[in-house]
Amino acid sequence: MVNGWTLIDSYFRDKNIAQMEIDSFNQFVEKKLPEIIEENKEVVPKIEEVKVEFGKIDILKPRIVEADGSPRNQFYPIEARLRNRTYSSPINLTMKLLRRDVEHDRKETYIGELPVMLKSNLCWLNGKTKEELIEFQEDPMDFGGYFIVNGSEKALMTQEVLASDRVIVSEQTDKIVAEVISTKGAFKGRVRILRSPDGILNVTFPASPRKLKLFVLLKALGIKTTQAIKDAFVDDLEVQNDILINNENLLVKSEKEALDKIGKFVAPGQVEEYRLRRAQEVIDAFLLPHIGQDSKDRLAKAYYLVMMATKAIERAYDLREEDDKDHYANKRLELSGKLMEHLFRYSFKYFIKDLKFQIDRTVTRRRKLNISTIVRPGAVSERIRFAMSTGNWIGRATGVSKFMDRVNFLSPLTDLRKVKSPLDKNRELYEARDVHGTHWGRLCAVETPDGPQCGLVKNLAMLAEVTTETEEEPVEKLLKDMGVKLK
Repeated sequence: MVNGWTLIDSYFRDKNIAQMEIDSFNQFVEKKLPEIIEENKEVVPKIEEVKVEFGKIDILKPRIVEADGSPRNQFYPIEARLRNRTYSSPINLTMKLLRRDVEHDRKETYIGELPVMLKSNLCWLNGKTKEELIEFQEDPMDFGGYFIVNGSEKALMTQEVLASDRVIVSEQTDKIVAEVISTKGAFKGRVRILRSPDGILNVTFPASPRKLKLFVLLKALGIKTTQAIKDAFVDDLEVQNDILINNENLLVKSEKEALDKIGKFVAPGQVEEYRLRRAQEVIDAFLLPHIGQDSKDRLAKAYYLVMMATKAIERAYDLREEDDKDHYANKRLELSGKLMEHLFRYSFKYFIKDLKFQIDRTVTRRRKLNISTIVRPGAVSERIRFAMSTGNWIGRATGVSKFMDRVNFLSPLTDLRKVKSPLDKNRELYEARDVHGTHWGRLCAVETPDGPQCGLVKNLAMLAEVTTETEEEPVEKLLKDMGVKLK
């Protein structure tokens, strides 16, 4: 018989408690940062003919710039702690300034500082032996996974959020609601299909008209005939019954009419051609962006809405259960890397806004336009540092970064494994605070604070691990290669 303690002992000997935080931060630096730059690779200010293009982003190892302006590369965490400095890396971005599509200036520019997680790939302590760590005046037992901001050790608290791109069916007073939080980059759009007691299906999404009928939207998305809409749904009698009710209430005949109905809301009082174009732009940009944001993705969006509507109808006829929002399959945990991604994306957007302002100002004052004069590195650094110092994050979240406790060896360990729910602590929310069956082996059923935070702040179980985000394309390609066909 295997002695359980031998196994547990070997687990903690070979594993780093903060490894998932470190992996998450590494993924942010290596994959997500270039993606954010790619999302915003072109900046077009108000001034005509001028354009800025972004190229490669490069993050160096942490260094320090002394009071006299001289940089020093060998900058270790212990020095940041003792001198009340931020342990951060310079961010260099290749920028190209174009005027009338002719390149005027190209430069690798310093655009700000990124706080570095201890023991991550960027950190000087990464991969060091026990003896080397002691030489750097570090505790060899320290597991990293935190930041040093203005000399204080800061841990980012894992945030528990509802899973994106996942359909959840629920009942609200007299309506059945099938909703999905569709996410693409920084944009999160909630798409809802509402089934009223008389079987009419309405849909809402960001920038959509109020009380927009689902079948009008399906026609606008390119399912042209009533028969094609009927064929898109399953053959169950209950579902087909609801389709007949909705078809009878459908007043639009063609795709053009359907688009115009949406166009009259998004561009009221405009000429027909402009209304139709605006309607198409709204559908492409704001409706289910995770499927795609091009005109070629419209049909795929239509079938996705059909799937959501089918779930709502099945719930109305008791053919399926209501989805449980507290089930852990419907939740995701945002680790340090994801939180830093939200923060950097917001800071970088501000940097672009500042860049546009500087270009406009330089041109109006008739000064020489070059990259050095229009870049203000503080725009990125200040915002990141402010959020990490105060804990006030994007999306009005508070208490995200936390001063790390060093009272004993267990204190920092619990700080790194805390999980915080975004729900309001002043409301009762009995079900959200309860121990759910799916917490078993993932979250500790005992470790939670007393008082208003009870059940909303949880702790990961000691053997629980959180995986990092993975790409969808390789899985989709594998399924297609295996012969899986879309209906």
